Amino acid sequence: MKTRVHYPEETKWKVIEMKKDGYSNRTIMEKLGIKNVSQIRHG
Repeated sequence: MKTRVHYPEETKWKVIEMKKDGYSNRTIMEKLGIKNVSQIRHG
């Protein structure tokens, strides 16, 4: 069974801002402590 991780609202907005600024998924994951790349793509 999978466990779901829910990130705070501010983390979600930071991802959106970093994506707009052209950061790579790997950089965003390292800076914000996100473990799975799909949590960025679908978020």
